[in-house]
Amino acid sequence: MIDSQVVRLSTLLRRKVSVREELASKLNRKERKEALRDGHAIREPRPCGLTVHPGRGCSYGCLYCYIWDTGVPTKPEPYGLDGLQLTYAIASNPYTLVGEDGTFLAFGSITEPFLPRIVDKTLEYLGSVKRYLGNPSQFSTKSHLKEDQAKFIASIDPSVSALITIPVLKWAAKLEPNAPPPELRFETIRNLLDAGLHVALFMRPLIPGISEVDGPEILKRAAQLGVKGIIFGGLRVTKNILVRLKGIGLSGLETRMLREPKGPRDQVPIDGRVVKELLVNKAEELNLKVYPSACSANVSAHHLGCRMCSMGPCGGPIPEYDPEEVEQALAILGIDAKVVPRGPKIVVYLRKVKVRNARKVKYLVSTATKRMVGIRRLR
Repeated sequence: MIDSQVVRLSTLLRRKVSVREELASKLNRKERKEALRDGHAIREPRPCGLTVHPGRGCSYGCLYCYIWDTGVPTKPEPYGLDGLQLTYAIASNPYTLVGEDGTFLAFGSITEPFLPRIVDKTLEYLGSVKRYLGNPSQFSTKSHLKEDQAKFIASIDPSVSALITIPVLKWAAKLEPNAPPPELRFETIRNLLDAGLHVALFMRPLIPGISEVDGPEILKRAAQLGVKGIIFGGLRVTKNILVRLKGIGLSGLETRMLREPKGPRDQVPIDGRVVKELLVNKAEELNLKVYPSACSANVSAHHLGCRMCSMGPCGGPIPEYDPEEVEQALAILGIDAKVVPRGPKIVVYLRKVKVRNARKVKYLVSTATKRMVGIRRLR
């Protein structure tokens, strides 16, 4: 943390400018232009942070996966930017802050980061982000990582948050036909823990009819290995996912849909509250920490505190801040604001509420202070 008592947005903004200039000096004009056009330089972060894409596509063929319905190819390809360009893009993003108090980064999303064609790019990105940015980083994987790979990851970023996805046991061969079997993923957990990394179990998606059977055994084995905690994630289905699941004998999920899909890409949540409650109770019996979301494990791995969303609080105490300092920092960006504490939240009043400015202010202030932020018009 920048200061053990008070976080200063102006310091974080100056650091961002400095890092961006350093990275720009290492890239030629064409490389900078390519990076600035990339989504990592433009996209708004998700609630769990900014997703980092070391590739596109996945060959594991998991039947419950949503990416096939979003136009992502089945054949995995590494991402086009090199490591310096990627870090420059993140540092140039108007919604991000860099450093250990900066924006949470989550590697994966539209690919499996440790596929043979993707792994080198993932390691390059992890190393470059750690060296130049230092942001709290996290990856999720179903891959089998051997001892030497685990040690190498730890040498790149010893504080990275690792999530290992194991949602099923007996149904794995049908639901995840090309993914490494659960036994090898348990071995991945052991190898990453032996390398000194913070490892959490990612039980996503919870599938009614399967998870209540396989889940307790998965939790038991993960606890025996010494994982730090567990994240549960729900199942979201499209029309195509429902067809694929029916094809292997999973029926009745339609009755648990919260609504009907509106189109071929529309993802509809399946009601898994009863299953989740059962598994949460089992996790607590095993003294496993239940993280409310994936980013909560990232918070824990980096010894931070966070109150940025209603799923928290997560981690330890959050930094103090000076409302006047935040106002002055925003003024440097040309934004006229009034910052008003509201208990654990912050309300930022803007004189001119342009959509882009409002969203930028919300992300920057929330990330710096680790608090929920609301935007209002200053009258």
